[in-house]
Amino acid sequence: MATNPNRRKRPSKASVARLRAEIEARPHHRELSEALAAVIDDYRSARVSDATMEKIKPFLRAAVTASTLSGAESVRKHCNHLSQLAVFAIERGRPLSIEDLLTTTFIDEYVRVGMADADDHLRAERRRRLLSVARAANPGPDVPAKLTPIGHSSIKPCYTPAELAVIVRACQVQPTAARQRDLAIVVALAAGAGLDSVDMRDKRKNHIEDLAEDGVRIHVQGPRPRIVILRAGFESLLRAAISGIPADELLLGRKQDRRNTAARAVERAALHNVPHIEPARLRATWLADLMTDPIPLAVILQAAGLKSARTLSELHPHLGPWLAHKNLTQVETTTTGLLRGESR
Repeated sequence: MATNPNRRKRPSKASVARLRAEIEARPHHRELSEALAAVIDDYRSARVSDATMEKIKPFLRAAVTASTLSGAESVRKHCNHLSQLAVFAIERGRPLSIEDLLTTTFIDEYVRVGMADADDHLRAERRRRLLSVARAANPGPDVPAKLTPIGHSSIKPCYTPAELAVIVRACQVQPTAARQRDLAIVVALAAGAGLDSVDMRDKRKNHIEDLAEDGVRIHVQGPRPRIVILRAGFESLLRAAISGIPADELLLGRKQDRRNTAARAVERAALHNVPHIEPARLRATWLADLMTDPIPLAVILQAAGLKSARTLSELHPHLGPWLAHKNLTQVETTTTGLLRGESR
């Protein structure tokens, strides 16, 4: 039977699937309704200054327009996620464009670095929402359709007692009074009370309760509100650092919406032959100090604002120098009383 040379060959299923995927991956252009545009124009954030928000608004409008978001409340919530991503991009010197920001690589960098102090649930939820917008607004190889779960953020290792002593000495020999004050506040609050960068951001003088001979009580605000008693070894350092600050003033910086204040205080300090100072490692050092004292686990978790002991278990391999510092390395001769329930 003769074949018809003009008959078109039927496309294969694979080629049809590729064409469908290509069409679905093309950006969907739409007109932004007046209602959604108004949501974006009226959006404000307590964590972002009005001046910075004005720089961010064009990016918010472009991202929402290119997305599939349709409800006013959904757009408002995503403005929060997108604006925090944009603030991180500004700090990194990145252009505020869909192509630069709405990629898996940059979103993951923001979640890993910019949200290092946030809990795992918030980090995973924000990553999910940002990637959902990215898949619609910027589809392609930089934004794969399949999401991978975000991993647990492991705790940073603590400083040894010797390293901590060097850091504390550095707080007392800064070239200016302002640098000395700021560095001392960061070290005292992180290594002496376990506060992280988020805890310190909105800390004011009147959140510090000086009980004289009974110590210093710190009222922590923010996402993990709690009361922490400052370790005795840091009382004089903190008292001297905050003595000249008015009761209602911020301890670090002067603007309510500033970010990374603890990190900036460390960056401004003159540090020669001093271990690299990180607030997260200072907090881990505080935990190590508590874990090697006869303090109930429940008390440590409450003071640290932790919901589980996972962080403590990850810190356990780094406790050797602290155990040695407190002569707790030989169970038979030095810790029998503690294990029996006697006080040290």
